[in-house]
Amino acid sequence: MNQQKSALVVIDLQNDFTLENGKAHACISQVDALIPVVNKLSKIFIERKQNVVYFKTEWSIFLVQLLTGNSVKKGTKGADFDSRLEIVSDNIFTKGNKNIFSSSEFVQFLQTNSIKHLYMAGLATDYCIKISASNAIEREYRVSVVEDGVAAYKCGNFLKSLQVLSSKNIAVVKSADNLEDLK
Repeated sequence: MNQQKSALVVIDLQNDFTLENGKAHACISQVDALIPVVNKLSKIFIERKQNVVYFKTEWSIFLVQLLTGNSVKKGTKGADFDSRLEIVSDNIFTKGNKNIFSSSEFVQFLQTNSIKHLYMAGLATDYCIKISASNAIEREYRVSVVEDGVAAYKCGNFLKSLQVLSSKNIAVVKSADNLEDLK
């Protein structure tokens, strides 16, 4: 029997997005709160023998590079993962835009590992998570966003972006402590 699996997808916890002196930082108070939650989630997924994957952004569009102050440029400290993030797997993918499905390697990884349910954490509910989660739903994946494991780019967009996600058939799980359905 081919068991359907889940994966924790950790998106964009890179220095330029997570640190106050980052070139295009998200809502710092939300980021500071989510990193310990993401570390806890990662351990839960590993204990339950589920996959944990990480995404880095390396902008592929010149205009976006300009608009973000040349943030997350490959080979820079800003493109590195935040040092507070505990990396628990070698499943690291790169995307050049706001959609994780732009990585053909990631799409292949999902198919090879029979992953059908994506739990999303990281950045940002009002950009990459919103776009990636919507795209996952269109591709017929189950999607859950862990509320205490995500942040918005703009602090004031957090609750509104969670409402938008919920309206698109995306489950918003309140806490890392509420993962009873993890399979």
